[in-house]
Amino acid sequence: VIRIMATPPPAFPTLTLDEAKAALSEAIAAFEIPENKERMESAIAGCDPTNPMAKMQVLIPIVQEIQASVMAKYKFEGPGAVMAATMQINMFAPQDPEIANGVRMLAAKLSGN
Repeated sequence: VIRIMATPPPAFPTLTLDEAKAALSEAIAAFEIPENKERMESAIAGCDPTNPMAKMQVLIPIVQEIQASVMAKYKFEGPGAVMAATMQINMFAPQDPEIANGVRMLAAKLSGN
C-alpha cells in the first residue's frame, strides 16, 4: 500500500477588528498607487466592454497580486492567502459599517469600477 501524505494548507493568523480595518484601508490605498492604477486601467482597456466576465478574468490576478503585498504585512502569505484574509475581513462587515463600505469598494475594483 502506498500512502501519499498531502501537505497541510498553510495556517493563517486570525485578524482582530482593528487589524482588519487597517488591512482593508491599506488594500484600498494600494489601488491608488499610480503604477497599480495604470495596470488596472490598461487591463480594463484591453477587455471587451460587452463582456464583464472577461474583465474579471483579467482583473482577478492583478487584484490578487496587488493585495498580496498588503496582506503579507499581516502574515497572510502563500497560496490562498489573499482569499483567506479577504474572508476574514468580510466577516467583520455585518458589524462594522466602515469595513462594509471598504469591502464594497474592493468588490468594485474587482469588477473594474
